[in-house]
Amino acid sequence: MDEQVPGIKESIKPLVSVIMSVFNGEQFLQKAIESILSQTYSNWEFIILDDASNEATQRILNQFKADSRFKIIRHEVNRGLTKNLNYAIELSRGEFIARMDADDISLPTRFEEQVNFLRKHTHTVAVFGTVELIDEEGDSNGFWEDDIKAITYQKIKSRLPFSNCVAHPTVMIRKDILQQYMYNEEQVHSQDWDLWLRMVSDGRIIEKINNTVLLYRIHKNSVTNISNKKSAFLKMHNSYKPYLKNVWEEKKLSTFNLLVYVGFFLNSIKLGLSRIKRFFLK
Repeated sequence: MDEQVPGIKESIKPLVSVIMSVFNGEQFLQKAIESILSQTYSNWEFIILDDASNEATQRILNQFKADSRFKIIRHEVNRGLTKNLNYAIELSRGEFIARMDADDISLPTRFEEQVNFLRKHTHTVAVFGTVELIDEEGDSNGFWEDDIKAITYQKIKSRLPFSNCVAHPTVMIRKDILQQYMYNEEQVHSQDWDLWLRMVSDGRIIEKINNTVLLYRIHKNSVTNISNKKSAFLKMHNSYKPYLKNVWEEKKLSTFNLLVYVGFFLNSIKLGLSRIKRFFLK
């Protein structure tokens, strides 16, 4: 599916398609968009799906509609992140797809570094970068430990069966590969982890630039913060199940996927212990 952006010529094809889904993100949206406008690499298009947001979010998005690099699409009914990402992939025209969230900030050289990496490393299907955590005010909260410990493909591969160790909004991925996999719409909160597991299970190489490329905001309404308030073990349990269901149905019982089963088993024990602890604390 390839919709035209008003005012843009078909011959001017962007190399990078940036995809974002936003729902009532007015608090940080302006800065997120401006961080894309400030990129040192400029051959991009920005596809933003407004998922039935409020008027404040719409007013911010309306500021950018005249820019031919933007394709802003509004849904009158909330569809959710996973479906929106798959829709945005189909709309994209770039060779590479970059994720962006409405509350984060991409550092200026992010796209330049990632485009250069993918051009140089032709067997790599996706490249990430490390993140610096920030709060609502934009002040640093340090770094994500799992993120900085897993830089190379081998380290990422060894940690993925047990936890997600790459930051979704830092990814730049080859579109032709992403179209083969797409996001699993059964996954509500961990669509990214599910995607990395499926790709690595098939032998796809994903790597990480050993450099901070994005400021990752943790605030009261962020997905990470909301998930942390719930049982992290329960979230992982519910994320493992659709993935392992597909592994069983497709008979992909590789060494990698056996490790995913081990991760599921260990997490189930932790989930059970956490429930027992909460029971006795009551």
